Amino acid sequence: MLIAASLVQALVLLALGYTSFTTFNKALQQQTQTRINELRPLLNTNIANALFERDIASINLLLKRIRRDDGIAYLRLIDDSGSLIATEGKPTPDAVHQTLPIEINDLVIGTLTFDLSTTTEQRAQQALLLRGFWIAVATILIAAILLLTLSIWITKRLRQLSLASEAFSHGNLHIRLSETEQDEIGKLNIAFNHMADTLQQQIADLHKLQTQLRASLDLAQAEQARLTALLATMNLGILFVDNQGAILYSNPAFNNIWRLKNPEQMHGKLATLALQESGIALANPSAFSEHLARPGKRAQALEIDMVDGRIITHTIRTIHNIDGQPIGELWIFDDITQSRLAASQLIYLAERDALTGLYNRHSFEKALNATFIEHARTQQAGALLFIDLDGFKHINDTFGHHAGDETLIRIAGVMSSLIRAGETLYRLGGDEFAILLNVAGQADAQTLASRVVIAIAQIPFHFEDQDIRITSSIGIALFPQHAQDAEILVSRADAAMYQAKLAGKNSWRIYQAEQDISRDMVQTMQWSRRIQQALENELFVLHFQGVYHTHSNRVSHYEALIRMREAPDVELVAPAHFINIAEQSGQILAIDRWVLSHSILTLATRPDIPAIAVNLSGRSLDDTGLTDYILELLTHNQIDHARLMFEITETAALSDLQDAQRTIQALRQMGCSVSLDDFGTGFASFAYLKYLDADVLKIDGLFIRNLCEEPDNRVFIKAIVDVAHGLGKKTVAECVETAEIHMLLQELGVDMMQGYFLHKPAPLV
Repeated sequence: MLIAASLVQALVLLALGYTSFTTFNKALQQQTQTRINELRPLLNTNIANALFERDIASINLLLKRIRRDDGIAYLRLIDDSGSLIATEGKPTPDAVHQTLPIEINDLVIGTLTFDLSTTTEQRAQQALLLRGFWIAVATILIAAILLLTLSIWITKRLRQLSLASEAFSHGNLHIRLSETEQDEIGKLNIAFNHMADTLQQQIADLHKLQTQLRASLDLAQAEQARLTALLATMNLGILFVDNQGAILYSNPAFNNIWRLKNPEQMHGKLATLALQESGIALANPSAFSEHLARPGKRAQALEIDMVDGRIITHTIRTIHNIDGQPIGELWIFDDITQSRLAASQLIYLAERDALTGLYNRHSFEKALNATFIEHARTQQAGALLFIDLDGFKHINDTFGHHAGDETLIRIAGVMSSLIRAGETLYRLGGDEFAILLNVAGQADAQTLASRVVIAIAQIPFHFEDQDIRITSSIGIALFPQHAQDAEILVSRADAAMYQAKLAGKNSWRIYQAEQDISRDMVQTMQWSRRIQQALENELFVLHFQGVYHTHSNRVSHYEALIRMREAPDVELVAPAHFINIAEQSGQILAIDRWVLSHSILTLATRPDIPAIAVNLSGRSLDDTGLTDYILELLTHNQIDHARLMFEITETAALSDLQDAQRTIQALRQMGCSVSLDDFGTGFASFAYLKYLDADVLKIDGLFIRNLCEEPDNRVFIKAIVDVAHGLGKKTVAECVETAEIHMLLQELGVDMMQGYFLHKPAPLV
């Protein structure tokens, strides 16, 4: 660019020089002509007179002066005859040759030839050309320098712009150019900076959006991973299909339900076709096909009976996107075979006594009510035998619960062998049994009672190297002779049984109204007096039994168990003998508060004890001042509320659900945990869990004692554990008396255990 500019400048200067030279020549010629025109009259005037007079000396003198003064290089004068008169100087080839006629009065008398010298003009012309040349050179150099400087300045700024653009394109988003200049390049810099700001902001926005999208993608992938993991652990078979019915996803449970060996090959296939290819035979394929063909009823669960005996439920749910448009379906398959079996087993357990396998009290009450309804229709007579074992408490207390359980099982077996058609044997609880004869007279009842008394008395027992015999007392009540409703019939049979005991035991008696001194009334009065004496004379004592974590065998807490002394040095009386009486008389409220105050005092004096669990009776659940009393005791003794726990029996809680809910909520808000004791004894135990917000479920001992011999009990315990864990609750198993039971409970997932195998109740050391 610089060379091109210099060439252009040289051409321009050359044109200017040529124009100047031409103009100068023209001016020189005009100047010469002007001189000639000026010299003509002068020369003619000066020379004409001298030539006319032939004054040669004057002519020579005059020619010398003219040549000297007027810049004429050569003069030659001839007369009119052509004779040379005079010459001056030498002729020069580059002079301007002129001829001037010499006239006097218009008469030519001679001719003067002269050469006008142009040396001065030529020198001036040369000087002008030389000066013009140097001016041109200087101009070109200056222009070149200026152009070079300008080019460098412009190129430098343009290069800065170029380098900035290149750096920006390579990721240097913070580069900016100076905006101090206001020329075109400065405007380019401003435009570049504006562009860079805009692009940087757009790139930042894109990075932010990219970060958000990446976070959303990561979140979506994490959610997908969690969903996939969740679906993989579910027992429900899950199948996602698109709007065309093609399979998008199936979880392992679905693959297992349909026995699919290569589930990954199903994806993309029609779900109906894939299920047909699974090889699993349906007992009623047409029902399944009709279910799929009826969109309006597909949301309803269909039970699919498999040829292999399994029962599968199938439910379909439509999946919608955020715009509410259907994007596919969720097919849910649930193998309910085991739950159906478990339900049957639960029904069996609800109707049966877990220890003996006999019908339980619930079944007895249900059957007795049905019998009276049937009697009202048919007017047929019947009988009730009420059986109580004599001396059973001695076996239980002396040889332990295991011996007591064995005794009950053997006696139940013997009595079952005596039962005929139309007769049903029940275990009502503890050592009490009942036989209901739907159609029988007095003779039938007496015969059966005699056979039972004799059979029980003949059963040999051997515990700890001792031969033991046990007897029974049986009361007989007839209907409609002795009672016209179930409740009175039971009380009459119980009174007759008490009459048999008063007669010396090991016998039976038919109810006689004149001898009806109710055993319950007598016992209630006696025990009520003894309870009052114990409260007044501090004859109650607390024993503590540890509750242990299943896997670590660490003590979780201790349960406070009350005992009674009839006198300071007399053997302790177990609570089973007086608690029911205390509840009937209302003395249980005082007992509960006594246990509470002494347990909290123990916590205050024994900071090493992690926690103590106190049993609350059903009557205390009605005590509106109980929670304030507990809070006052805890505050006064400065006890951490979490160290005090409470156990409420399921039966007590369900007897007044509203009071139980209120008390449990108040205790938990106070910071104390609550256990639901004897859980599982009611048929609707699971249903009431949503109303009773307890922290721990304490499984009733009737499911624990014969756990090794009764597989059905394991099913029930497993169900309780699974439900508890599903609701975020812990479980405790009581009556753990052997290592085998301990091991089985570990396998079933029970959280804590309590029983003679781990720790016998005793005072704290």
